[in-house]
Amino acid sequence: MISCMLLGTASSLAIALMLLGSAAYAQQLPAPTDSLIAIVTGNKFQQIIPPNKIGTDRRALTIQNNNTNSDSCWVYIGSDKASKENSIALDPSGSYVRYWPFASSDAIQATCASSSDTLLVEYQ
Repeated sequence: MISCMLLGTASSLAIALMLLGSAAYAQQLPAPTDSLIAIVTGNKFQQIIPPNKIGTDRRALTIQNNNTNSDSCWVYIGSDKASKENSIALDPSGSYVRYWPFASSDAIQATCASSSDTLLVEYQ
C-alpha cells in the first residue's frame, strides 16, 4: 500500500513538473533593448532602431531626449526620408513612449540639434 501511495505521489509530481516546465518556456520573452544613442551629425537623421522583422509587434518603445543642454531632438517613424516637419519633437528631458498595440514596428530615425547629443532608447 505504501508503494502505491509513493508511486501516485511521484506520478503527480512528475505531471506537475512537466506542466510548470512548459509554462516557463511559454513565458520567455526577449530582453528589453536599451542603449544610449549618440547623434553623429547634428540636424541629420540617422536610424536609431531598425525595423522589427521577427514577425511580432513591439511591446514597448521609449525614446528620451537625454541632453543636459537646451538642445531639442526629433524622432521620425518610418524608413522614408525624414524631416523635422514630419517628426515628433522632443524638448530636453522629453520622451516619446508607446505600448502595444501603439508601439510601431517600423524603423525609427532621429536627430538632435548638435553632434554628440544623446537619446536614451528602450524597446521590446
